[in-house]
Amino acid sequence: MLSLQGCRSGPFGWYVICNGDSFPSVCAAHGVSYASLIAVNHLKAFPPPGTMIYLPQREKVYAVCPGDTVESICIRFNLNREEFVRRNGELLYPTQRVSICTEDVYAL
Repeated sequence: MLSLQGCRSGPFGWYVICNGDSFPSVCAAHGVSYASLIAVNHLKAFPPPGTMIYLPQREKVYAVCPGDTVESICIRFNLNREEFVRRNGELLYPTQRVSICTEDVYAL
């Protein structure tokens, strides 16, 4: 098992790639998905040591309740409606699991 001990975190949300790091080790250590790590950093291959990458915020999942709407969920969690819809779609139904990503939160 690879250790990320000794690797440096940069400014909030950033991480500096170290020798021995890999997509699986970085994703597991920071609780982010492979797809989101690649997407937010526009990666085609794993970056070399010393490269600073952005660590997307962990996503939370919310189970839609009867009566919930896109608007009510966005208000409840202070989310950007357009980003919420991009991730989850317009149509919601009870028990559906939707992504409540902290990157979608409006700055207070």
